[in-house]
Amino acid sequence: MLYELIYRSNAKSDTSESDIQNILHTARAFNKANGITGCLLFHNNQFLQLLEGEFNLLMKLYERIKTDTRHDGLVLLHMRETAYRVYPNWTMAYQSMEPTDVKAKVGITEFTEFEPEEESALSKQLFKAVSNNMMTG
Repeated sequence: MLYELIYRSNAKSDTSESDIQNILHTARAFNKANGITGCLLFHNNQFLQLLEGEFNLLMKLYERIKTDTRHDGLVLLHMRETAYRVYPNWTMAYQSMEPTDVKAKVGITEFTEFEPEEESALSKQLFKAVSNNMMTG
């Protein structure tokens, strides 16, 4: 069965572009080997990530993510069965977002405004909007 997991976290204050590229390199290799797809969004030193794949593999990956010292304040927004992948062709898409981009797409300015469960539809809406932009240019 296909599942999706969305979480948010705070990047360490000294996170550099090089750090993000290292995260992406590691994630893409692991995800490719394990049939996981998804997207990492970065905004105002905050991460928002959607992961898609088989339940047990996602849980194994999420346990690794929780212990990563490059971020803290991790909040699981949702983990649900899903009928389709938002990012079927991306082992790990990436987008750095401006506050105006986030506000225009879902009406918020910070990823920390996403709350578990009751607000998870908003985070999913943001990922769909980003996905559509990636597909169309």
